[in-house]
Amino acid sequence: MYRIQMFKMIMEKSDSNKIVILTNHYKIIGNVYECDICNTGCDINLTNASMCNLSDIYQGECENNFCYDWLHVNLDKIVAYSFI
Repeated sequence: MYRIQMFKMIMEKSDSNKIVILTNHYKIIGNVYECDICNTGCDINLTNASMCNLSDIYQGECENNFCYDWLHVNLDKIVAYSFI
């Protein structure tokens, strides 16, 4: 529960809900769905999310994004993130 509270605090200070998330394998861009009931535990919910493999980014081929109306990301899998 502490992690999600810190995440929300940083989002508020950034004054943005648009986020870039890096995991060990993916780059994800989306909007955090602000819902106290939905964003609990170890998941953060994104809307209008796109995702691509990190290996594709290094090769300059991130055109084959996977797009999702909703995407649930496990906070334990996040390596880095930034609100934009």
